Amino acid sequence: MFCRYCGAQILEDSLFCAKCGKRLGRKSNPRIEELVARYRLNTPYPYFGLLLALSLTWVLSTRKPAFDYSQTKWSIEMDRKMDTPADNMFRESLSIVVENTGSKTLHGIPIELHAVIEPQKMADVVAVFPGDRELLIEKGKSRPVSIMLSDAVAAGGKRRYVLDEIVQSEAPFKVTLQVVQDNARVVLADHVFER
Repeated sequence: MFCRYCGAQILEDSLFCAKCGKRLGRKSNPRIEELVARYRLNTPYPYFGLLLALSLTWVLSTRKPAFDYSQTKWSIEMDRKMDTPADNMFRESLSIVVENTGSKTLHGIPIELHAVIEPQKMADVVAVFPGDRELLIEKGKSRPVSIMLSDAVAAGGKRRYVLDEIVQSEAPFKVTLQVVQDNARVVLADHVFER
């Protein structure tokens, strides 16, 4: 069998010519071929540009505005210690206190929790919220965690978020817990847990 375009010898069941690359099967729809020729759609670039434009439009239209932390004051208060030194288990009950200094009620405050242990050692640090348990340090390696504080904070009011910090390590150690703005490096509040 020979290619009807270039005359090269080809296999009988070939769909394309190995030499010139032309399609050997049935001809496609003439209307589609006319559109392809008119708009020069024989390369993937126009499709890529259209797909890119649609993707950017979708990303920009669905992106949430960043949370405004300027209307808040943050602190971490310790409520009590609950240590079990024989098991190398140290626990503090804390409260993250958020004060709304603005004129609007705040909902859904995104934060990140970071923890660092000194001296560097094989230790686990866990942050426990009601109904949620997050590992902040696993075997000595930090693992920042993103959290959404969903309870509303009324204008001019304060809200306490209960948090237990559990450290599984041999003493002595110093763990610094930081509440950080979501997707930023700005520390809102910190607490030092030392034994």
